[in-house]
Amino acid sequence: MTASPLDAYERVAARAQDLRDAFRSGAVPFDDDVRTAPHVVRSADPLSAVPPPGAWLVTRGADGARAYERDGALSLADGVLRTRDGAEVLGYPGGDARGAVPVPLRVPEVDRALGRAADARLEADGTVAYTRAAIDPRTGVRSAERVVLGRVALARFPAGTQTARLDAARVAAPAGVVPHLGTPADGSFAPLATFSRDAGSIDVAAGVARLDEAYRAFEAIGAAVKAKAGMQKTTVELVR
Repeated sequence: MTASPLDAYERVAARAQDLRDAFRSGAVPFDDDVRTAPHVVRSADPLSAVPPPGAWLVTRGADGARAYERDGALSLADGVLRTRDGAEVLGYPGGDARGAVPVPLRVPEVDRALGRAADARLEADGTVAYTRAAIDPRTGVRSAERVVLGRVALARFPAGTQTARLDAARVAAPAGVVPHLGTPADGSFAPLATFSRDAGSIDVAAGVARLDEAYRAFEAIGAAVKAKAGMQKTTVELVR
């Protein structure tokens, strides 16, 4: 297969993948010409939120590499705030991003072992908190204490930056580009949309149209290659 048919086939595959990811939360399309504004829908999950437009959650995968994504369907798994795919969500335990490096947000080991963080929630300013219930062993009096794990980190890339797509929901920073980091509602970033989820930012109608165009281009190249092969065969037969 020559380079031109291969390129055409890869364009078809990319267009088809965009349509498959159309309803994937926080999906990042291969091609910007099918990108649309994120479609935000309501969610009953207190740990589900959508970053403001142009902002990304900061995550760390099992390989230790930092990535950025908009799928805010989060959970506390093994006492660590994680994304749907299991990546650690980075943030600031002290609540302030100034002069700090974002780290995974973790539940204290005692509370994790006792299952005390079951009612965790994500607030509009990025605060991750839960209510710790306790009973005084001497008096039997019950008490409740609000425990804050920290605030999630947000990232924003300089205008015009072409991020490197890692998969359907994650991107990486291009070489030499350092994103601006902060927290929701800190004056630099808008608040999170809580009790919400990003239902995707791929224009289905545009995706179908672009896929049809890619198929037509692939078929045209295929026809040209077939015709060229026929001409070569005829030439060989005439020489014989």
